[in-house]
Amino acid sequence: KMQALAAFGGGGGGQRNMVEFRCGKMKMDGNGTTVRPDPRKGKLAVNKSEDGLMHLTWTDRAGGVVEDDFIIFPGDATFSYVEKARSNAKNNRVYVLKFTSTNKLHFFWLQEPNQDNDADLTSKVNAFINGEEPANGTGRGAASVGQMDQA
Repeated sequence: KMQALAAFGGGGGGQRNMVEFRCGKMKMDGNGTTVRPDPRKGKLAVNKSEDGLMHLTWTDRAGGVVEDDFIIFPGDATFSYVEKARSNAKNNRVYVLKFTSTNKLHFFWLQEPNQDNDADLTSKVNAFINGEEPANGTGRGAASVGQMDQA
């Protein structure tokens, strides 16, 4: 299981995040067809550890605890918008991290106050987890959560 890697990754050993943003987790209901938001405030980040491995982590912002640390190899995962969420009035900013090798799905919901950057953040996550540079560079989109608060 990918979660077992969390014990080894540890959030990338304090490496500088390539992209990070406020993002909650979602949990699959027992029926396997519906996801529900975890109400906690979280942060999703992508960073490269000292050994060169790419990590996508989810951190509980209240306690600063990294709960999920996925080691992702280029071509093994995609981060994309869930079209079925578009008509959901309560939470229509649902995204999925899908592993191609296992078909494992991990759902998230964006908590950034400004929705205008959602597509840009998604593009950056996909580029970084696939070992590429984002189309528009790393400058402004790689802002820390603290910098985003000032916007």
